Amino acid sequence: MKIRIKNKEKAILAKLYKEEYRVVAKQEDLGGGYSYLIFNENLQEMLLKDNAVEIIDDDMSDMIQRNDLWYGRNFYVNELLVNLLQLEPGSHISIGHIWPASKAFRYFEKYNYEIPDHYKNTALNEKYKMNLIEGFLMAINPYIERKFIGGNYFESFEFYKGKAVFEIELKLGESLTELDVVEYKDLLKSFIEKYLHGTQHNEENSKMFAGTFFVLIDSFFIYDITRIFSYKTFYNNCFVVEHQNEYYYLNKFWWG
Repeated sequence: MKIRIKNKEKAILAKLYKEEYRVVAKQEDLGGGYSYLIFNENLQEMLLKDNAVEIIDDDMSDMIQRNDLWYGRNFYVNELLVNLLQLEPGSHISIGHIWPASKAFRYFEKYNYEIPDHYKNTALNEKYKMNLIEGFLMAINPYIERKFIGGNYFESFEFYKGKAVFEIELKLGESLTELDVVEYKDLLKSFIEKYLHGTQHNEENSKMFAGTFFVLIDSFFIYDITRIFSYKTFYNNCFVVEHQNEYYYLNKFWWG
């Protein structure tokens, strides 16, 4: 489905310069009309009332009806995008955070959106994402280490891109095990939650931190993950993800 904005002067004031825009979602208003959600030139979400636009392509074959996402009212949304963003009742379409911005790229790619520089420099920039994780770990690792104060044993996390698993030469006592890639999400979350915790009374904070850590890591994986592995040495316990022929290591290591 595509729309055109009727008033060109208002469109220019809103920095909407294109002749037509693809509709991401069509939602019923309380008054009975409809509003249309689009992504503008900066890939920001914009909602336009039906009296401000004209429909120039009414093909909705790539949309599905998901009234549960709009308080029971009629709501039609692009099927690919709703799956990429894993939208659930109570959630809405927004790519303001690094995770949904990254996951939405396959939608933008499929429909040939022009990708602005700020999006390339964030959602498509692994160095930017690595910096986010490094900053997160600067706060989280001391949080984890607090429970070991007074002893000679400590645990920390690190995240990095490493060698291909087939290049790993196992030494005595080390192991490399392929895991079920279908279980990737649950296994990675469990791995993080097992080690990212402080003292018992901080359990609520620990769950919040673990959720944040998961989405920061998962934002790297725009396309389907190929394989996942568990790689263990004396000091290291790694969760390894193979994605686009590259290997990402989440390592829980101990020292002391």
